[in-house]
Amino acid sequence: MKILMATWEFPPFKVGGIGSHCYDLCKALTEQGADVHVVTFGEQEKKEIVDGINVHRIPSGHAPDTISWAMMLGHGMEKKAIELNKEEKFDVVHAHDWMMVPAGVGIKKTLDVPMVFTLHSTEHGRSGIHDSYTKMINDLEWYGTYEANEIITVGSDFYKEVRWLFHPPENKLHYIPNGVDVDRFDSSTFSIDKNDYALDWEKIVLFVGRLTHQKGVEHLIKAMPAVLAENSGAKFVIAGGGAVDYYRGMAMHHGVGSKALFTGYVPENVLLSLFKTSEVTVAPSIYEPFGIVALEAGAARKPIVGSYVGGLKETIVHNTTGLHSYPADYKSIAAQINTMLSDPGWSKSMGLNGRKRVEKNYRWNRIAALTFKCYLKSLGVIE
Repeated sequence: MKILMATWEFPPFKVGGIGSHCYDLCKALTEQGADVHVVTFGEQEKKEIVDGINVHRIPSGHAPDTISWAMMLGHGMEKKAIELNKEEKFDVVHAHDWMMVPAGVGIKKTLDVPMVFTLHSTEHGRSGIHDSYTKMINDLEWYGTYEANEIITVGSDFYKEVRWLFHPPENKLHYIPNGVDVDRFDSSTFSIDKNDYALDWEKIVLFVGRLTHQKGVEHLIKAMPAVLAENSGAKFVIAGGGAVDYYRGMAMHHGVGSKALFTGYVPENVLLSLFKTSEVTVAPSIYEPFGIVALEAGAARKPIVGSYVGGLKETIVHNTTGLHSYPADYKSIAAQINTMLSDPGWSKSMGLNGRKRVEKNYRWNRIAALTFKCYLKSLGVIE
């Protein structure tokens, strides 16, 4: 089968989790015999082969806003798809998130192929619909679900959110979780000196993710004094881009600036080492369609404290692979982190349980096989 994947981010260009998701999915599909072509953003137009994946990078001009930028990029992707299809004869187009709706729908109609659409989050969940701009993004998400032959949602709670928001026919709505490459955690060598992040005797509490309101960073910062009051050896390492200066200032305001290290974006090899060096990972999100950080912690054999919200409800098994905290409740976050740090033996066992669960349920070969079934269904091969 020839698959055309449309994604606005793809390694090494990554902003959130979509880039990593698309790379791992495409790699697994390729290993299972599919012929995968990716159209994605690039500073200049070029083709490259990445682990057997045909990657076509397409530049997009300057635009006044993200919606306009996505429209311009989508037009370029559609032109590239027409050019490639003369030789490749694609069977299906798979578009990811609202920014790829213009590209996905355009390619579907121009090439007369079915479209599979993966929603990774919604504007309603991320920020709410409160002006014409956010409404337009919401409308693009609806349009994607309307035009798609099959819709993939990345979380079981998120499945319900998409069904409630956009009312698609249930027979074309599917839940297929994210995955994690556990081998990457095993094969990577340590790329950091712990002393660059914490003192030898300090225990790293790791946050990984884009620094935004939906990730609950402010609630973690408010929890830090209570954690340090019981565990003075804790060191909070906040890894990710976004509003770094804003949250660093908030940590200073709460008197924990010396105990909170904001790294900004870090390369993957460093991130993998941070997971393995930490004592516990924390995900204080207030909105989280899936929560891949819980899988990453499990792959590193580390426990996690995460909000009882969205996908974290399923990626964390309370008292087994980690602990749930109440969403937007800094006292609950602090209490659960302190519980983890005060019982290292129990915490280690939860990390080992997390690894076993990831290996059983969230390997990419399984997720790719489920996705391939969606392709077959979109083509009418199976029901």
